[in-house]
Order: sequence, then structure tokens, then C-alpha cells
Amino acid sequence: MCTLVALHRCTPGVPLWIAANRDEFLDRPAEGPAVRAGRAGPIVAPLDRRAGGTWWGLNAHGVFAAVTNRPTASPDPARRSRGQLVLDLLEARSARDAAARAAALERGRYNPCNLFVADARHAFAVVYEDAPVLHPLAAGVHVIGNADPDAREVPKVRRTLERAEQVAAGPPEAIRAGLAAICRTHGDDEDPRGDTCVHLGGYGTRSSSLLRLGEGALLEHAAGPPCTTPYRDFTPLLAELSRAARRHGGETATRKAS
Repeated sequence: MCTLVALHRCTPGVPLWIAANRDEFLDRPAEGPAVRAGRAGPIVAPLDRRAGGTWWGLNAHGVFAAVTNRPTASPDPARRSRGQLVLDLLEARSARDAAARAAALERGRYNPCNLFVADARHAFAVVYEDAPVLHPLAAGVHVIGNADPDAREVPKVRRTLERAEQVAAGPPEAIRAGLAAICRTHGDDEDPRGDTCVHLGGYGTRSSSLLRLGEGALLEHAAGPPCTTPYRDFTPLLAELSRAARRHGGETATRKAS
């Protein structure tokens, strides 16, 4: 995933809005969001079928985690998949716990990436360049892409931040449409990689997701570039996640009692 917009504690009753575009090679197999068996309980997440990880996910404690790759001239294929990190962080019961886990990652085990974790109270970014560096994030608008988090000196990040800040300052009922419009944006730059929605032949924006936590919880997903692919409503997965978590809790209690 190459562009993630987070509106954290910007709207009363809605602690977190996420708009996320995943940029990837078009022939890399993937599945859309589903309730899946996480490492410490059920999660909602899409799936990278090649490496078995994911680019974003949500657990039943309200912890959201995501990863974006950072550029590197020679990625090491022997290193652990960065998509597995999201599954690791979703074992946490809070964003603080997830951030502490991310800050303690082993040196040299992953190719460069950015991590983002948030819940209703806190948000953090972690920049991993052979070692993790933790960045607590204040309430507000944030953009996590392939550069440093909220790096306004990067034109793509600056443009996306400015647009997202306008959306956050507008009426709450217009946020969903405003974030979707950001995800569809073209024509920002002579280099197509400077667009939010990327088209580069065999590489580009593979999917897009919109998530709202809190009042009027919502999950929508476009299984293709959002400029041409409509968002489908996956909101029932959030209720299914809660039911699965209750079942998981009951099974865990039964195993402990036995």
C-alpha cells in the first residue's frame, strides 16, 4: 500500500477515518477484506496471497495497523515479508501496545517500510530503515506513504495532506466522499507515481479502502483502481468481527477452564 490518509480524532464520535490505496504489481494475487483468524483472535483484513500477509487490518480491540513500503535500490528477498508485520501488530490490545512492539522490531530483519497503528485514543508511525524509529502522532490529519510520515517536502504527500485537511475541516457528512475523491486523484504530476491513483502499465493502484470507526462505522473496498472501480460495502464484516471475537473469547475461556 502506498498512500494512507488518516483522520485521527478529527470528528466527534468518529475517532478514526482511513482512506488507503494499495499500489502493487497487477499480477500479484490478493484477496479483499474478510474476517480472518489472526494470531491473537479474529481480524478484518485483505490478504496478500503470495506472502500471506496484509497491508492493513483491524482487530476486535479497535486497533488498526497498516504498512507502506519505502523505496530501496536492492530489496533483500530473504528478509521477512513486511505484510507479516501487520499481522504481528494486530495481536496488540491497544495502539500503545502495538507501537511498543513495532519500536522493538529486530534490526535488519525487514526491507524498509513505514508502519501506522491507531485506536480511538492514540496513533503512531514507525519508520523502519534497518531499525525502527517511533513517531507519536498528534490528533489530526496524517499521510503515510513511501516517504517519511507527513513529509510536506514531498509533493505527493503535501498535496494529499492539503486535500485531506480541507476534507477534515468540512462537514462530517462530506468526509466519505472527500476521501474517496482523494483516492481517485490523477494528473498531479508528469510522473504518474506522483498521483494518488497510480497507473503504470503492469504496476499501479490495485485496490482502495475506506474505513470509519465509531459512530456509523463503515468499511468500503474497491477491488481495483478507485477511478474506475466502484467501492463495495463491506461494513457487515465489522459486526461479524465482533461476533467472532465473542466466540473466540468463549473458546479461550473454555480451554483455560479445562
